[in-house]
Amino acid sequence: MKKCIFCFLLSIIVGAAVIAQSWYDSYAPAVEDNTLFINAGVGIGPIGSGGIGIPPLSVSVDYKLPIDLPITVGSIVTFSTWKRSIRYYIIIDVDITYMNFGFGARVTYHFNFLEYLDTYAGITLGYVYQNGKAKVTYYGEITGGESFFLWGINIGARYFFTDFIGAYMELGYSGLQYVGVGLSVKF
Repeated sequence: MKKCIFCFLLSIIVGAAVIAQSWYDSYAPAVEDNTLFINAGVGIGPIGSGGIGIPPLSVSVDYKLPIDLPITVGSIVTFSTWKRSIRYYIIIDVDITYMNFGFGARVTYHFNFLEYLDTYAGITLGYVYQNGKAKVTYYGEITGGESFFLWGINIGARYFFTDFIGAYMELGYSGLQYVGVGLSVKF
């Protein structure tokens, strides 16, 4: 009985390895060498401990390297604002608005599931410039901000309606957003 279970598990592992290799060799047909993707979208992102002003808007560019691996490299530019209101000692109100402008580099690995569906997982590294403006009762306006390192991992998918135009969705933290949707153009 132990030999049967061992042979069964071994055949599953070998079969999975063969399928995985053939799957790897036939990676996403939407991602051919020297393909350029331009994505523009809107997202839902962190809002600090207040409310959202302008939701995260992002534009990203991905380029398929002419190598055997299904990898694209690219960049992302993102913008959003956050708002926050605080009341101290019943008489002092503080209204804060943060403006965030981020940029970074992206690397994504693509998978193949369906013909017109490009699925991928990626990482983003960059920097966010943050500028804050606070209006304080009795004190006037105070400016400042705290810029920070932009990092993120995400999974996403692009579905192409035609050979060149499609829609995308990304999940994970990347580009000041947790969820992003928008249009994608392939050149």
